[in-house]
Amino acid sequence: MRLALGVAAFAAALLVPPAAQADVLAVLQQLDERRLTPAPLVPTTAPRSLRPLDRTLESATTRRRAGYSLRIATAGADAIVVLEGGQYRSMAALLREMTRRFSFRSRPTRVRNRRGHLLTRRLGPVQRWLAWVEDGRVYSLGTGTARKVSLSELRATATGLDRLVGAFGGSPDPATSTEAFAAVTARTVSARVSWEARCTDPGATESYARVGTAEVSLLRRAGTAFSFDIASNLTEPEGWTGDIGGTVAQDAVALTLRATGTVAGASCDTGPMSFSIPRVRRRG
Repeated sequence: MRLALGVAAFAAALLVPPAAQADVLAVLQQLDERRLTPAPLVPTTAPRSLRPLDRTLESATTRRRAGYSLRIATAGADAIVVLEGGQYRSMAALLREMTRRFSFRSRPTRVRNRRGHLLTRRLGPVQRWLAWVEDGRVYSLGTGTARKVSLSELRATATGLDRLVGAFGGSPDPATSTEAFAAVTARTVSARVSWEARCTDPGATESYARVGTAEVSLLRRAGTAFSFDIASNLTEPEGWTGDIGGTVAQDAVALTLRATGTVAGASCDTGPMSFSIPRVRRRG
């Protein structure tokens, strides 16, 4: 069994089998539902061995109600990075456990332009953690697979962390299958958009409904705006073309789209569509 990294939550994260298929949108939606204050940092980039994030990012075990943990892991866990936020009440508590209980060595460093610590343990496979405080929350980012995740890649992953803004979702008309869901960070959008179009078979006069879906993960946005091509981001079925655009506001994401194409031999067209999806409110 792979040697645990020392921190209990990270050890647990190593032992949990990886998800069959990661889903960035679902992970961020679940994290947003907890309404943590301040808003948590989330990964938007990963080491080369752990890309793309839409196949490797997943939730991990957390020890404190006020904390959270995310891990980026390959299917065989031969490369892994774990992000923890709020698992320790203070940096002193983290350093005390890591250095005294688990024999890590600590030296000062800079993380995300803040004072932090680099913690290293060389008993068995090299294990490294970066630890720092941001907006009053203690963060740590670590790996137990130093051969696959270098220190420079760990630092780059820390630099790429982004603040989670919120999750959004809804349908302009519950009587149709048109709907959208999005998770927004300060610089990115992850979205799944489905549309219902009218389709007509060759030589037919009657039309019928058909649904298509496109999805993007951690798409970089330009200020409040974003856009993406339908054809290159389809999840089902083939044949659709067009574009999806959006604008992020505090309480809603406004979407525009038009999807056309020849799908299973039928000519399909949504016509121009515009609708907004509201911020998903906490349940209960």
